[in-house]
Amino acid sequence: MKTRALLLSLLMLLPLSLLPSRAAQAAPIAIVAAESTYGVIAQAIGGNQVQVDSIIKNPNVDPHSFEATPAVARKVAKAQIALLNGIGYDDWMTKMLAANPAPHRQVIVAADLDPALIMPDRNPHVFYDPTVALKVAERLAQLLQQADPAHREAFAGNLQRFKTQLTRLNEAQEALAKRHPQLKVTATEPVVGYLLRQLGWTSLGEKFQFDVMNDTEPSPAEVARYEDNLRQHKVALLFYNRQVTDPLTDRLRALARSSGVPVVGVDEFVPPKTDYVQWQMQTLAAIEHALGKAR
Repeated sequence: MKTRALLLSLLMLLPLSLLPSRAAQAAPIAIVAAESTYGVIAQAIGGNQVQVDSIIKNPNVDPHSFEATPAVARKVAKAQIALLNGIGYDDWMTKMLAANPAPHRQVIVAADLDPALIMPDRNPHVFYDPTVALKVAERLAQLLQQADPAHREAFAGNLQRFKTQLTRLNEAQEALAKRHPQLKVTATEPVVGYLLRQLGWTSLGEKFQFDVMNDTEPSPAEVARYEDNLRQHKVALLFYNRQVTDPLTDRLRALARSSGVPVVGVDEFVPPKTDYVQWQMQTLAAIEHALGKAR
């Protein structure tokens, strides 16, 4: 008893800087996300208990042609949880995980969480569906609770807050669809295909869009049909991918504007200093603004 009391007395005399901190006792869980879209979801669910590293977060980077570096490989190798999109969108991440096996690493592939949510055309831009985002958040919360039971309630609370935000997003989508029912629109690439499904809108010229996405030159007939949709004002909006432009898509944007078709720029992943729901709400606001100007 005297020895224990002596030890306690000595500990009380130590400066606070020499005492083991809570942070030092439990390092944050390392999470690597292929794109910032999933990185911000991970941060929302994990909070202070995670260290998130999003590989692609520069809005000017084309995720389809991204080439990973040795530095990226090291980050992936150290991760306890990896998040990626799937459907060939980030094959570089799949290859890197295979090249750096870790028996205890957990991997979340967004497109694999609920195959019923994937569009028949295998559109890889699943992150424009809030239900997919929710599936990712729920699976991540489950893994974090298993890895760090001491913060189980914190993860659950973060998930609930994210669900509340998604409810607000779903309500905004429903309101937009009600104000502008069954629109016909088009796009330079099928980036917002899942959003259009949520809104109940029809996308024209999808063969052209997938050709552009896959770096395949559209046929002259496809280009002619696409241009006719714009010239004849058969579509209410043109969506263009701000991250991937070329002379053809630039020309079509100019044609849309000269034909009186509003143009809305969209991104393939969450911009810096923005969370998932903010990003999606900003897109809805841009659509509403464009449709309002067209009246």
